[in-house]
Amino acid sequence: MSQGGYVTLVGYVAREPNIRNTKNGTLVCDMRVGTTPGFFDKAAGAWRDGETTYYTVECWRRLAGHVKASLRKGDPVLVKGRFRTDSYTDRAGVAKTEVRITADTVGHDLSRGIANYMRPERPAANAETDPAAEGPDPDRDEALDSDIIDEEAIEQLERDLDESLDDAEDEAADVAVSTAPF
Repeated sequence: MSQGGYVTLVGYVAREPNIRNTKNGTLVCDMRVGTTPGFFDKAAGAWRDGETTYYTVECWRRLAGHVKASLRKGDPVLVKGRFRTDSYTDRAGVAKTEVRITADTVGHDLSRGIANYMRPERPAANAETDPAAEGPDPDRDEALDSDIIDEEAIEQLERDLDESLDDAEDEAADVAVSTAPF
């Protein structure tokens, strides 16, 4: 097993994912994730929120494009990856420490809502004109990894999902009315 600090983070996207290319052209996406622990206050007899902690999450290559296309501020997320701390002095001269997580895996927290998975389409291979059709080619896969899903397609998917949820709610209400005792 590998040595190092690994973490699974459960929280919410606190800042829109920001995507960029490094100097050598590698895709990277940064976002902030906030976590707020809950605790039971015995004196008040109720659950309370603790102090929110924020983490910078960085995603590389294909994961960067998928995160940018899939996550929005406020979305509940699960992040698994390696963490490290960076110390620096801000513009005001105050020493700060930041926890950064290099994500291996990022996904929606389905205990808090519904997500619809969309597998990116790979172009069909033509064996006669495409030598890569014979087998996997890392260079070809790397080129496909930089593609980001079309924003219009995402918006259409959201409309379709909202429509299907409305239909399911209407159907459930009809069933509840038809089975209610009179």
